[in-house]
Amino acid sequence: MFSGKTEELIRLLRRAMHARKRVQVFKSALETRSDTTIIRTHDGICFNALAVPDARTLESLLEPGVQVIGIEEVQFFDAAIVPLCQRLADRGIQVIAAGLDQDFRGLPFGIMPTLMALADNVLKLHAICKVCGGEASRTQRLVDGRPAAWDEPTILIGADDTYEARCRRCHRVRNVPRDYQWLLPPRSAEKPTQREPEPETQPTPSRRLRSQAAAHGKNSGHGSQVKNGSQTATGEEAHDGTQLEMFPEIDAGSKFGEKESAE
Repeated sequence: MFSGKTEELIRLLRRAMHARKRVQVFKSALETRSDTTIIRTHDGICFNALAVPDARTLESLLEPGVQVIGIEEVQFFDAAIVPLCQRLADRGIQVIAAGLDQDFRGLPFGIMPTLMALADNVLKLHAICKVCGGEASRTQRLVDGRPAAWDEPTILIGADDTYEARCRRCHRVRNVPRDYQWLLPPRSAEKPTQREPEPETQPTPSRRLRSQAAAHGKNSGHGSQVKNGSQTATGEEAHDGTQLEMFPEIDAGSKFGEKESAE
């Protein structure tokens, strides 16, 4: 739910009307969130439609010369809707059906797998997960604020107060039978663990250099030097805990100093 499937259906129907094609729109009578004469998006966009209880009634109401047929909430229709769509497509009539491919448990919804397999084109839309903000592909049913139990009815008409869009990690169902435990997200997906940084086993070159300089400064009293290329530091400086000198200091009598004083 909340993926924009009704909005996409209306967009395609309006496109067909702009092409001056004869259009008819139907919806399942089980869809009671809006009037029986319209289909409505969650954003309030409306389109004229006719509510029918089953596929047989839909076929009896088809007008002569219809070229495009839109069907909203097709997952609520009986199994006869599949061969009806097949016959209409064979006659050259474009059928655009919108519906949920999964029920609240995450299982295929009724006739949808067969209808999707026979369709020439399938557009699968996704919503935004209400929990993590990721891409949502499932419908979360909530009863009194808690995830619905597995044995509850498949069809329960509601709006955003009883349903939410969820991703597979955040989707929850209570009392899942053992034969369907594979639907549950893995434990690692529920509580991702943060990898701890590995302890340092070898000192870095700079640390090794400082420790060596400190050792020389402590054991000898004549200020022995530790050389690393052009970088030098006295043992006394290292023994005092100061950092090694990475670059030589500019002499006050250098060209830079003379230029600065001249200015």
